[in-house]
This record gives sequence, structure tokens and C-alpha cells, in this order.
Amino acid sequence: PGIVGRVAEELRVAPVIETTGLTKVYRPLFATRGVRALYQFDLTVEEGVTYGLVGPNGSGKTTCLKLLLGLIYPTEGTMRLFGMEPNRAEVHQRIGYMPEGPYFYEYLTGEELLDFYGRLFGMNPALRRERVDELLSLVGMQERRQMLIRFYSRGMLQRIGLAQALINDPALLILDEPTSGLDPIGAYQLRQLIRELKQRGKTILLCSHLLNEVEEMCDEVGILYRGRMVAQGPIPDILMDGGARRTLEDVFIEKVTQQEGPAASPHTLVT
Repeated sequence: PGIVGRVAEELRVAPVIETTGLTKVYRPLFATRGVRALYQFDLTVEEGVTYGLVGPNGSGKTTCLKLLLGLIYPTEGTMRLFGMEPNRAEVHQRIGYMPEGPYFYEYLTGEELLDFYGRLFGMNPALRRERVDELLSLVGMQERRQMLIRFYSRGMLQRIGLAQALINDPALLILDEPTSGLDPIGAYQLRQLIRELKQRGKTILLCSHLLNEVEEMCDEVGILYRGRMVAQGPIPDILMDGGARRTLEDVFIEKVTQQEGPAASPHTLVT
């Protein structure tokens, strides 16, 4: 049984994202106390899953993304991406990230921007040309490939931001408010792109304030409130209440309301 168990463990496909007891305390310079932004955060995202992370402002979503991307380090807890330590170069090479409101050097064209990111990943010229053409076509920016980014609309910036996140053909795609500020048509088109990426087998972690968007596109959801995960699971399970099906907005309001009160808040000063 011991040998069988070890073999099964070796054959098990590791989750794309796995965190246990993740806690982050921000300690300003010279301050005697810190602020706890994330507390005992457990998250598992399997391969091919589109996972929606939702929560009000200040709930810890951005802190979570920064930890996963290696931009900051946890105070406590563990993280593993693709079964490996998150600070390894081979892990970063498999991740694509689209920040909220992406900002790019405005005197590059869309084509030059994607070529620049391809160079950062060490792609040869032929592969860069192929990827740039493919991605500009995917996000509907072929006709504006020679336009300077300074003249791009908000929707164009979101599209080229998604394209740069895909330049390395990542296994994990992290999207922070991907449809923020877009008009209804632009938001619809971007959601269609995300669905296509899902069909291609990408694992997607999506942060959004638009609950109907998460309910529509995601397989699983986690609700963050004041640094704690207050509910998570497959969308159908989260939305069911007995025999009745609720909206994600209903569940969100219920969970947040249950957590209200000073005793429930981890966002306190800690020594």
C-alpha cells in the first residue's frame, strides 16, 4: 500500500495554484504595528479551471495577485504554482498577467509592444513575428498594429494588454478586472476572447467586481472579505440554496453581511 500510495502521488497532476494558510501583514517603515491584509488564505485552482476571485475594495484581491506573481512575499503560509516554488524562473515563464488599467510605453505601436515582450521571453525573430500576428488577429487589433499606443482607446488598451499577457503562450492567465471601464460591446467582445482561451485549455484566475460576469464565465468562485475567504466552490454549488438557485450577487451580499462587525475583521493593527 505504501508503494502504491507513493506512485499515485507521483502521478497526480499538481494544481496550477495551491496556497495554504497564506497571510500577509504590511509593516510600514518605522511603524510599530502592521496591517493584516490577507489572513489564512487557502486556494486551490486545478488545471483548465476558470476561477473567479471576487470581493469589495480592500478585501485582499490585489495582495493575493501580488503574492502569486512574486511581487511581494507572504508573512506566513505556503504557495505552490504548478507544484513548484513560485519564485522559480520556469514558473514565471508559464504565467501571463494582465493588470487592471494596463499602462504601456505610448510611443510604441501595438506590433512593437508585442515584439518587445517576445524579446523579453527570449523568442527568436521568426517566432516573435508568428506570435505577434496570431495575437493581433485574436484580439482584433490587426488593423491598428501600426498605430501608436498613445492614440489607443481604453478598449484597445485592454485588448493589447490581453495580447501581451498571451505572448509566451502561458499555462496560467491572471486577469485583474479585464473588462473594467469598457463599453457593453467592448466588454462582450473581451468576454468572448476569454471564453475562447478557456476552450483552448488555459487555466484562468480572474478578479472582477462584476458578479454577473464571474457567474457567467467561471467554473469556480471565491469570495474574499477583509482578507478572509468567506466562501468558495464550484459556481453551481455556491448558487444553490436548498432547491432554489440564487444569483452570485445574492450570495455575495449574504456572505459579506454575515461577516460584518469588528470581531470578524482581520484588518486590524497587529504587533
